[in-house]
Amino acid sequence: MATSLLSLLTWGNIKSLALFFGPVLLPRIINYYRTLRAQLAHRPPPRPIPADANRALNLLFGTIVILLTLSVPSNPYAPAPNIFTQTGSRINTPTEVLFSRLARGRPGNILTDYDKLLQAKLTSTGARKIYLRFGPEALLSCQFCEPDDPMSYLLFYLPLNTLVPHLLHLLILAVATAAPFAGTEAARWRNWFIFAALALAGIDSYTMSTFDPIAFASPAVRAGQIPPLSLFTSMNMIRYLFLAVFDSICAALIYISATHRFFYSPPSQSDQINQIVGAATAALTNANSKLHSLSVTRNAVVRDKSLKARDDWYWRTAVAMEGAGDAGAGEEDGGGSIWEEEEVVRALSRAMNGRGRSRGLDMAQLGINAGEYVDKITAGLENAGGENGST
Repeated sequence: MATSLLSLLTWGNIKSLALFFGPVLLPRIINYYRTLRAQLAHRPPPRPIPADANRALNLLFGTIVILLTLSVPSNPYAPAPNIFTQTGSRINTPTEVLFSRLARGRPGNILTDYDKLLQAKLTSTGARKIYLRFGPEALLSCQFCEPDDPMSYLLFYLPLNTLVPHLLHLLILAVATAAPFAGTEAARWRNWFIFAALALAGIDSYTMSTFDPIAFASPAVRAGQIPPLSLFTSMNMIRYLFLAVFDSICAALIYISATHRFFYSPPSQSDQINQIVGAATAALTNANSKLHSLSVTRNAVVRDKSLKARDDWYWRTAVAMEGAGDAGAGEEDGGGSIWEEEEVVRALSRAMNGRGRSRGLDMAQLGINAGEYVDKITAGLENAGGENGST
């Protein structure tokens, strides 16, 4: 089949396909290129990683570390090594010779009870193929498996060895791309990551369902010249290694999109409205808390006799000073406030000691700043007062 496909890839056929699909694909490619250039031209500068996306990256980083640890053959949860490669035996080596070689590597040159159970099972080439493909547990622990039915061993192998790791991986991806946990920047990749992880699980299951470690091995293995490799041991390492690489790619995509380095898409109108509403809500909450604090302080002043008396004295003094300023203004053709009188300015300068002498007091600028402050505080009160009076 592969040879027939290669024979079709001639220059004439390629030219015919290009002439047929070119008018359809070329405009799409050009439009995609222009869209990509427009996005790159209008994207904002890179920003620090947001806190929500950082949580997703931390979760993926921890998962990658665990997966890399599980992919190392010497980790505590790794399966037992392949006895054929461990002893340098071939697929057709007699069982007694195979396990006598295995006993040399055991303490005291004595086989364990587990080795003896395995020795009783590895008496035929079919059983050895099952061992190489699905591991020793499928050969020893499966109660419904038939030696002549490899599919029964596959049903025993897949749930615990293939489906459980991939289901846990899908659960981690679902949490890492959930909008409440990881924000919108990570959630935009949710469908892509889930579908790719499902495809990876499907490839894993298909490999274990179809691959025969002897039929697909080299001619030297099939001829019994070199030890066969164990698919069970190899897939245990490859599976976790591929999942770690997959999560690394996912983390990289989340990082470059969350920091606006690439894959930037401007926020939609609904997102902009939500941002404005969120900012307004935060401002109103802040103002409400300040007003509440002012109310609490005012109540504390009013309830305390000494503070109430001091407050009344302050306002009586302020009213008297403003009244004196207004009277002076009427007598002296619109003069300024009492704070602008020469004696008051000199007294303030003496009270401020060195700062008053070195820098002086710019009363004009001080008045402008005070006026701006009052205007900001009382903005809209005049209109509100007019409306209340008219009603």
